[in-house]
Amino acid sequence: MLFGHTIQLSGFAKQTFEFVTGGRADSIGESLCPASLCAVRCARLLPCTEQSLWVTANNIYRRRNMRFSRVAVLLMIGLALAVCAFAQTAGTTSPLSGIVTTDGKPLPGVTVTVTSPSLQGTRTAMTGEGGGYTFSALPPGNYSVQFSLEGMQTVTKKVTLALATPARADVAMRVGGVTESITVTASAPAVLETTQVGTNFKADMIAKLPVARDIRQTVLLAPGVSPNGVNRQITINGGPSYDNVFLVNGVVVNENLRGQPHGLFIEDAIQETAVMTAGISAEYGRFTGGVVSTLTKSGGNNFSGSFRDSFSNPSWTTTADYPGATKGVDKTNQVYEATLGGRVIKDRLWFFGAGRKAKTAVSASTVFTNIPFVNAFDEKRYEGKLTGSITPKHNLVASYLDVKNTEINNFFPDIYDVASIVPSRQLPNKLKTVNYNGVLTNNLLAEVSWSSKDFAFINSGGRYTDRIRGTWIGDTVTGARMNAPVFCGVCTPEERNSGSIGAKGSYFLSTRAVGNHTIVFGGDRFKETRIANNHQSGSDYNISARVVVVGNQAFPRFDDTTSLAWQPILVNSPGTDLKSPGFYMNDRWDLTSRLNFNVGIRYDKNKAKDADGHLVSDDSNWSPRLGFMYDLKGDGRHKITATFARYVAKITDGSNVLSTAQAAGNPGNFVYAYTGPVVNPVGTPNSQLIPADQALKILFDWFDSIGGTSNTNWVSTTYPGYGSRFNGSLKSPAADEYSAGYGVQLGRNAFLRVDGIHRAWHNFYAREVDTPALRLTPPNNIPGDMSFTVNDDQFTKRTYKAAEMQGEWRPSRLNVGGNYTWSKLWGNDIPEGGGTATIRNTPGQLFYPEFLNYANRRPMGYLGQDRRHRAKVWAGYEFNTPAGNINLSALESYDSGFAYSAIGSIDATGRNANFKYSGVPANPGYVLNAATTAHDYYFSSRGQFRTASRLATDLALNYSLPLYRGIQFFLRGDLLNAFNKQTIVDPSQLNTNVVTSRTGGVVVYNADGSVKTLRSGLSPFNPFTDKPVECPRGAPATQCASMHANYQLDPAFGTAASVSAFQIADRSLAPRTYRFSLGVRF
Repeated sequence: MLFGHTIQLSGFAKQTFEFVTGGRADSIGESLCPASLCAVRCARLLPCTEQSLWVTANNIYRRRNMRFSRVAVLLMIGLALAVCAFAQTAGTTSPLSGIVTTDGKPLPGVTVTVTSPSLQGTRTAMTGEGGGYTFSALPPGNYSVQFSLEGMQTVTKKVTLALATPARADVAMRVGGVTESITVTASAPAVLETTQVGTNFKADMIAKLPVARDIRQTVLLAPGVSPNGVNRQITINGGPSYDNVFLVNGVVVNENLRGQPHGLFIEDAIQETAVMTAGISAEYGRFTGGVVSTLTKSGGNNFSGSFRDSFSNPSWTTTADYPGATKGVDKTNQVYEATLGGRVIKDRLWFFGAGRKAKTAVSASTVFTNIPFVNAFDEKRYEGKLTGSITPKHNLVASYLDVKNTEINNFFPDIYDVASIVPSRQLPNKLKTVNYNGVLTNNLLAEVSWSSKDFAFINSGGRYTDRIRGTWIGDTVTGARMNAPVFCGVCTPEERNSGSIGAKGSYFLSTRAVGNHTIVFGGDRFKETRIANNHQSGSDYNISARVVVVGNQAFPRFDDTTSLAWQPILVNSPGTDLKSPGFYMNDRWDLTSRLNFNVGIRYDKNKAKDADGHLVSDDSNWSPRLGFMYDLKGDGRHKITATFARYVAKITDGSNVLSTAQAAGNPGNFVYAYTGPVVNPVGTPNSQLIPADQALKILFDWFDSIGGTSNTNWVSTTYPGYGSRFNGSLKSPAADEYSAGYGVQLGRNAFLRVDGIHRAWHNFYAREVDTPALRLTPPNNIPGDMSFTVNDDQFTKRTYKAAEMQGEWRPSRLNVGGNYTWSKLWGNDIPEGGGTATIRNTPGQLFYPEFLNYANRRPMGYLGQDRRHRAKVWAGYEFNTPAGNINLSALESYDSGFAYSAIGSIDATGRNANFKYSGVPANPGYVLNAATTAHDYYFSSRGQFRTASRLATDLALNYSLPLYRGIQFFLRGDLLNAFNKQTIVDPSQLNTNVVTSRTGGVVVYNADGSVKTLRSGLSPFNPFTDKPVECPRGAPATQCASMHANYQLDPAFGTAASVSAFQIADRSLAPRTYRFSLGVRF
């Protein structure tokens, strides 16, 4: 009933949300008519039709917002100038926007109010001329959104905001004055409302699945993500594993060198994790892989908390199907977690605290010798968080995380013996953050953030500095080490610290002509430093030699293939200084209710100095981020997307890129060819092999006899600070990405989305030595070849192609979801190493091209991180019984095999007379100090071989029982790899050994062709002109010699090198195992 007239409404589509309307019939007249006119007279002058309501609402909107326009412009300029002083300011909140219409037309002047248990108080906005509205910086959670305008039915819609994912709530209002409820169409899932490709995982879902509740295992559930990086590190959409951004409460928690997330979280304190893999907003920068954002809980008006005790035991894991494998140590690990959150002042000040105490141990073993040992941690984590409203429009969040961690029996893989283990080291870690957001006007919101993270390695390395106990020996064939740990544990601790500051503004503009714009603009500055005196061993010596394994013992073989490296630190490091400021603007543009765009641009700047204070990079780059989405039928169910994005990495810290020209903290590298007595020669009976300490005494006696470190007859040498230079400013690597997708809502509770993704990388790090006349002369007056750290786009390639599918179905108590990724990673880029983090490529066209530019040194092919198929499918069902609530869940995982190659080591420079080949190129004048005498040769195509695929079924049982006034007892049990399907899950533990004349010893022939010295029976060959001859696997050296063969695959090539190949440390990939936890929550 309106002004005594009955209005018949028609033409409104059926809806599924509920309308709650009401109000006095004369309230419109009081609002829209002059005060001097009565409601009846006003009604006669301005008939209250839907058209007149729109006109009047528009006038109200204009009057209320005109006074804000000049202020908003000034504030935007001021905020933009403010950020010029300034890491990621996104990642803890979510935006909500939508369009309000009536009779198909935009409706301005509508008051939109949001409330949520996650929000302190309420937030209010008003629709603009285009009928649009937006809320920026809302905490993720379940929201009630109310739309009201005098004379129109009030609408309340329920919306769930996912972390770092735009959400929409569009409504069609109609004239009304009575309360009524009608049925409507369900809103599309958040994943279908954005051009961004990503996945969100809420903690309550993760808690029911048979996965660890940490960041790593959560992220690995997403499409486009794989644990294929070196050391099983996370890669996203083909990017290097060091080149992702991990955020906790909006703060970068990456480790400085390898880029993996530090454990700055407590599992039960996690609220939600968002994984962004393609089409990523310009708000995020400094990566070429993806972005992961984790948000911890904040408390609330109601008190809540939990206590959990989790149990695991290495002996509960089935023994691996590997010769000599032993059952895990029988030690029950317990992890205690406690959380508590609530209010100090309702809707004004909330608190949250959490703690975690863990003494855990996992079984590990040496490679080839298979000596079992226990790798253990004694760790305590603490978190505190305060969320306060300074005023209803201004909020402040402060959090603190502190980790105290001691690791027992740390080891740097791969190792042969227990002498290579670090008995105890400390890994302290702290994170501090402060975030502010405030509503400055109805259309303008500001955010400011600050953070600091401090991490250190203490006692991380060898305890001895003498030459016998402090020197490690590295196997030239397998890469494994023995006799001593890597690094020095009694030298200065290493620090890896970072911090950030940022500011961000969000401005909303609603117009009838060009739609609605949510414009986000801001800046951020990320800073990191590394203080490291990079001693490679306790003694500053290491040996490269063959190692002979007999049972569980390893013996070094010192002969003419052996080399000694002296690697002293000549100048201590004060620390590196890397600053990465960035500025961005991103417009989420709703042109119509069916067509919207994402238009963004980002500018990133490097200001990177090494530990000597040299400016290594003063580079900058622009990153456009473009996307569009179109609703095919206008019903919100069928949407297509397309995006283009450029992602620009930051300059990476580390001795292999940033610090290649610095003296401070970098080791020298003075390599000597061993010409002393042969130790443990081929054919020595096992009983007569001498151990490492005696062998090293013989070696160092020889070394002292030739003058020791004063001898300058080096095979190769790098004097710190004189090994390399930068040819101008170093550029950040970048990746260009295209994506196209289709998403569909299936019924009320299901969706499916498919995306195609293509990426190509640029500006690879590379090393250049190609001008013999250029020399560097260090203080020892022994010149070396001038080496440059440069960027290369011509000779290094990396491309990624993928099709990704994800979906979910949630009918009532059943929850089914999953994803599938098909991908190809192609090229010849090797941007990181298992023991060296980021490294430079060495294209043969740039690096000693006369000697190293042979085709089989860096061929194109499938890269080591290539994984053709990867799928995750899960299902869970809830049972409510008088005896408690039960949830049964299953997770099915499929991974196709890893790619690997047959790579052997040769000396392409021909400098070592023992395995010099015929036709060695003439030296045009190089010193060859950086060339070494070990160079890769691919005896197969790159990625020719594959390990077996893995199919595993994981099961979980969750049980909860209400006890008293909201307090619940809960029990959770996981059975992982239920059917005990055992395959290689750690490619670093795969036997890929290829024996050549360089690594196995050269056969020497007499003039008549008979064998003079047999050794491996293998001959050197010309890598430029010869086609190498393979000696059959397992064939004796005599047969190899008779064939004049050049290489031989190890008899166990392609099989596991140790029991560790079948499991990784956290048991997420292992033979069958189980674990359980129990506790209480409220």
